[in-house]
Amino acid sequence: MSPTIQLVVNVVLIVALVVWIGIRQMTWRPVDAGRMWRLPVILAVVGAVTLGGVTGPRALTGVDVSVVVVELAISLGLGAMMGAIATIRPMTPEGVRLYRESRAADRRQNPASVVLETRTGWLGMVLWLVLIGVRVGMDILASIAGSHLAAATGVILLVVAANRLARIAVILYRAGRMVEPARV
Repeated sequence: MSPTIQLVVNVVLIVALVVWIGIRQMTWRPVDAGRMWRLPVILAVVGAVTLGGVTGPRALTGVDVSVVVVELAISLGLGAMMGAIATIRPMTPEGVRLYRESRAADRRQNPASVVLETRTGWLGMVLWLVLIGVRVGMDILASIAGSHLAAATGVILLVVAANRLARIAVILYRAGRMVEPARV
């Protein structure tokens, strides 16, 4: 893919992810582990496959690996922060009923166990924009340092997947503590 086309694809991908995930962070979403894990797993798989098609292991440089590792570490940290600041609350009885009805056709899920909802709100949106800023900054610095891998679409998808995975892990941990039965 030529650098110009890849740049356009990356910009469109970033804008679409910012808008879509931003909207999802601002609205109350059920704490449903099965549904929550789907997006980051899909992004990680597509990112890894895309990345695998871009370069082979022998073409990687130390700068490439360093940039990806630093970006993933920052992404995981910001995701954990998002999970930590997320507001988790019990769903209203009407919300639980509507959710159960909407998920009744999907037998793989257990909608009866979903009783909480979450959102990260404006602070989560700020952290999301920080992640995008770090990603763009790292891309610029990596390009100056000679890394071609940092600009790959697969890296963008892996960074977003890592962020979402960390966020979800923290939210599910916190939610699990909220619904644990009281010990005597």
